[in-house]
Amino acid sequence: MKILVIQQKMIGDVLVSSIICNNLKKAYPDARIDYLVYESTTPVLEGNPNIDNIILFKKIHRKSNIAFMKLAWQIRHEKYDLVIDAYSKLESWIFVLLSGAKRRISYKKPGRSFLYTDNLPFTSFPKTNLGLAIERRLSLLKPLHLPIEIDPYPKLYVTEAENKQALAMFDEYGLQPNRKTVMISLIGSEPSKTYPLEYMAKVVDQIGHQQEVNILFNYFPKQIALAEEVYALCSASTRKKIYFDLLGNDLRSFIAIMNQCDMIVGNDGGAINIAKSLQKPAFIIFSPWIEKKVWATFEDGIHQTSVHLKEFKPELFVSYSEKELKENTPELYQHFKPELFTALLKGFLDTNLAMDYAESALTISPVRLPLSALIITYNEEKHIKEVLQDIDFADEIIVIDSYSNDKTVALVNDFNKATLIQNKFVDYSSQRNFAIACAKNPWILFIDADERFTDELKEEVIETIQKPDAASAYLFYRIFMFEDKKLHFSGWQTDKIFRLFQKNKAKYVTERLVHEKLTVNGKIAKLKHKLIHFSYTDYESYKSKMVSYGKLKAKEEFTKGIRPNFYHFYLHPAYKFLYQFIVRLGFLDGKKGVIVCYLNALSVNVRYQELKKLQSGK
Repeated sequence: MKILVIQQKMIGDVLVSSIICNNLKKAYPDARIDYLVYESTTPVLEGNPNIDNIILFKKIHRKSNIAFMKLAWQIRHEKYDLVIDAYSKLESWIFVLLSGAKRRISYKKPGRSFLYTDNLPFTSFPKTNLGLAIERRLSLLKPLHLPIEIDPYPKLYVTEAENKQALAMFDEYGLQPNRKTVMISLIGSEPSKTYPLEYMAKVVDQIGHQQEVNILFNYFPKQIALAEEVYALCSASTRKKIYFDLLGNDLRSFIAIMNQCDMIVGNDGGAINIAKSLQKPAFIIFSPWIEKKVWATFEDGIHQTSVHLKEFKPELFVSYSEKELKENTPELYQHFKPELFTALLKGFLDTNLAMDYAESALTISPVRLPLSALIITYNEEKHIKEVLQDIDFADEIIVIDSYSNDKTVALVNDFNKATLIQNKFVDYSSQRNFAIACAKNPWILFIDADERFTDELKEEVIETIQKPDAASAYLFYRIFMFEDKKLHFSGWQTDKIFRLFQKNKAKYVTERLVHEKLTVNGKIAKLKHKLIHFSYTDYESYKSKMVSYGKLKAKEEFTKGIRPNFYHFYLHPAYKFLYQFIVRLGFLDGKKGVIVCYLNALSVNVRYQELKKLQSGK
């Protein structure tokens, strides 16, 4: 098997995307894994045993169309079985198009989905402390269903000779061997990503005044004037701890130097990603225009901590659109004074400088706000296995079964993640409230056995529950399926139902026995993506469901003292049919529309026939 991974971006992106190669090699040890990257980024890939060949995208490939097409035909000649495009830009589109690979995976973006066999959602909110940069890359592996435990950590490989050379430099420059060493990510890759120099000097001073440490500056030789400015702004006592000229000759030597440091503090960028790949604690200062949720990877508030102006002064961001943020970054930076995060930096330094290297290893958190998925069942052997697999993204799955006499119970018990609880069915509202009481997590996702999630809806649910301004409950629009084909009208085109809510802010009204009503304390919102409802698998099953609903509705109206009359027996069912068939455009669904509208009208008729029996005592 031949696999090509494409990542035409800078060091941080190439390093992060290398986790795709690492996991592919782990799953397919005999496969050939090639990685196409910019020539300038290859030092972070040296020694990686999971990459068989590095294909270089050089400056000439951008300047010369002939050189570019030669590279494209070289890729086609390799006859790759699988191509994973981790960025998806014009240059890579051509490579993918010409590759001839049977499987082509990338993110779902407008106007390019035809290039790929698998288009994955480009998620907008992280589910874990991995951060979006990691989670997005790992999502590209999902269609392959790799039979391994996924390793999310980017890795750098430093040779023994490189480590010895770095230690020799430490000795040559006179670093105090009994002190921890802190690397300062001093200058960003551009001015808009560089914390103001006078503020950075205060950060360095806090480190120097608070701790007995060695301090190294990370900067390129062409940035020496800026580095000297920060140095000059530091106090005399701090300058004694700074080893200003200890720089590597190239990126590999910097990696080796970073490997001998104990942590890094400063601007987000390549140096930070290198440090994290070496499993070093990092305190990151994000530029106001950078999205922290993307690059705050492995954040745990202990070893990996970051700060963003928006966390301290969110009101400053209200007046700027996303496009205007970068343009106004200099102004926003002036509000981002070091005093805002002095306490956070102190805690980070106190904790990590007191730890041994082994103690400061990176950690992964689960979903920040856990989710309980609930299902109520009775004889759902046709649906239960598939729906359990569908909601496996939830942290907890609870099935409340009404003593099924088919294979439902056995199938639930075979699903390791699901918990089965049997409870006598009285009515839908009571059964749902019982299920809610069994859930241990703050967010509830209620799902019927005949409902299914799209990948986009799963992503939206997980993103939604993490939002600090999330609503109390969410309505889902549904796609109604008629014998596995979409029903477009017949009253179902605007069908929506509560399926996601906060446990302590919603409950079902017990007065309703069917088509239960959720009462919500707080804001109600709607999700964008639709739930798929396989309600009509065949005529008899749907008829049985409608009859059952009609009988339960009869009991509900009996308790209210409603007495049926001519209107209820004849006019109401007729109205139900005509309203759905004509006003709600059921006739446009053809034969399917006739059947669905008829069975819904039948449910009304059954309701009042049953109500008449109840009142006569039969």
